[in-house]
Amino acid sequence: MTTTINAETIKRMEDEVGQETLTLLLNVFSDELEQYQRQLSEQPSIKQVREISHAIKSSAASFGADDLADMAQECESRVRQGQDQWILDHLPEFRQMVEGMAIEYKRLASHDNPVNCLF
Repeated sequence: MTTTINAETIKRMEDEVGQETLTLLLNVFSDELEQYQRQLSEQPSIKQVREISHAIKSSAASFGADDLADMAQECESRVRQGQDQWILDHLPEFRQMVEGMAIEYKRLASHDNPVNCLF
């Protein structure tokens, strides 16, 4: 599954906080995703998946990780509906998506001008 970073969202963030702060925020977000990925790799309970999904949903949307936000929302919704088997079936995909986005945001933060590398 290919996920992308919404360049317009990142540009808007840079306009609001400046390039230096944007780089800092991108690193923080990447670190958070790495932490969530580790938690998802440790055989989490369904309740833990819901909590992680909820946390990722909002922050991913804020950082332009729209596909990840959608997947997190879907996971959270499925847990609420009691669809535990769906969660177990899709947990590897979710975990891989979280890991991939952590790498992408770390890479983005490493550029001198993160916004320019997206356009």
